[in-house]
Amino acid sequence: MARIRNIAIGVGAVAALAYGATYLLKLNRLSAELETMTKINIHRVTLDGIELRIDVTLKNPSGGSINVKHPFVKMMYKGSTIASSQVKDVNILIPKFSEVTMEPVMIKLGFISLATQVPALLNEYRSSGMMTLEVRTVTTINDSFPYSKTDTLNIGGGKQA
Repeated sequence: MARIRNIAIGVGAVAALAYGATYLLKLNRLSAELETMTKINIHRVTLDGIELRIDVTLKNPSGGSINVKHPFVKMMYKGSTIASSQVKDVNILIPKFSEVTMEPVMIKLGFISLATQVPALLNEYRSSGMMTLEVRTVTTINDSFPYSKTDTLNIGGGKQA
């Protein structure tokens, strides 16, 4: 009787491991297939600073719908963080073979804080009218698998300020 119980426990453990491995492989594939498209525009320039509008589109080219957390967006210049979005605990359903455009994220960069934190960025904007920023989008797929993508984007009209 004890032998049958041990065999049943062993079979159950092997089945659980196989299911867990399959689930992790699916999540890994979804992470590789999930695509994000990030756009940054200068929304407004005032005497205080620059207000940037960040639009994030999440694309799901797979055959299954997925839930992702509201993306966290971090802007960096040469490895140093200059601004980030708010963290929101909101789940977003992306149906199979579709895309979802998030509500725009507005981030204000003050000229004084830019001048003290990253003066090279401010000098780049003043000389060329453009800024080159790294934008990292971070989210979680199905509440268990992290996803991160970094884009290098040029913003501005290319005219001297």
